Amino acid sequence: MRWKRMILWMVLGIFLAVPLWGCVKEQSEEVEKFQIGNFRNKLMAVSFVDTQHGWTAGDHGMIIATADGGKTWLPQKSGTNHSLRSISFIDAKRGWMVGGAGTIIRTEDGGQTWKPLNSGTKDDLMCVKFLDEKRGFVGGVFSLFLRTEDGGRTWTDMTDQFSEEQESLVVTEGMSEEEKMKALKDEFAAEEGGLDEGESVIPQNPMINEIVFVNPLKGWAVGEAGSIWTTDDGGVKWTKQQSGQLEDLFSAYFKDEREGWATGLNGTLLHTEDGGKSWKAMSSTVVQSLFGIAVSGDRGYAVGNAATIIETKDGGKTWKEFKPAAIQNFSWIRAITVVKDVQDKYIAVGGLGTIMISKDGGQNWEKIS
Repeated sequence: MRWKRMILWMVLGIFLAVPLWGCVKEQSEEVEKFQIGNFRNKLMAVSFVDTQHGWTAGDHGMIIATADGGKTWLPQKSGTNHSLRSISFIDAKRGWMVGGAGTIIRTEDGGQTWKPLNSGTKDDLMCVKFLDEKRGFVGGVFSLFLRTEDGGRTWTDMTDQFSEEQESLVVTEGMSEEEKMKALKDEFAAEEGGLDEGESVIPQNPMINEIVFVNPLKGWAVGEAGSIWTTDDGGVKWTKQQSGQLEDLFSAYFKDEREGWATGLNGTLLHTEDGGKSWKAMSSTVVQSLFGIAVSGDRGYAVGNAATIIETKDGGKTWKEFKPAAIQNFSWIRAITVVKDVQDKYIAVGGLGTIMISKDGGQNWEKIS
């Protein structure tokens, strides 16, 4: 009888082991799905400091970093649950990010540890730019603009340079952004005699969406309702430029002190060849909002809603819609950057944790996640 019981236990063991093996496989798959799930939130910003080291960030304080040019990405602990909307690194070790509720975080070890900085505000921050280890700027809602000279330990409020002296007569309290913009446009259209060429009606405290510098002295900021400001002294004094637009501007890219582009709501694409003294509207060939832009040499790309990408092959003189096969199923691309090398590398990020890379100047794209 003993040998019968042994056979019985062996048979039971085999049948019991089969589901256990299956469980191990299913558990492994669940772990993989969970890890991938961490990358499915909206990615709002991307930045590369060299050909290998890059970061992207977004919803719920999510940060993902690469040290091999984008082949692999690993999460970093930001220490915040607020959305992170902008990134600025000065080298592979030192960087800053900003986001919701006045969040500013800093790393000095490539993101292994992130530490909070006191911004002195609870208002949302939309953009950050550091020129070196000490000098930096952040911008946000209600024309909020802060400058630091000590790496972010203390901040000087410069909002008064970005606020308008006169407030619109339209009461916009309780309106959505779309309703407010329509009301301002209606006010603009109804004004007797209109405005002088190049002038525009803008909110008293337009949101600041991006800050860019081409060298330690010359920079620009762009924002709500066609707002553009510039500095010639490293960000101490800012002056307003006339864009001739009422559409919100989300991004800007300058290749030198004279030539640059700005993108915005409803396919808005602006171009300047004199440092912003004059801006001209260009045809983007799309009606979707454009959130980010990057140009290098003859090629450049701007990205936006509904998987929209527009491309230039002639240094920004003309643009047309571009639809690489890798992104046909994705609905929202929020940011793009270019790493200038022998063959330029473009990296774009957006909704559903989308990360896309082109290693040949934008001709071909690979979906990483």
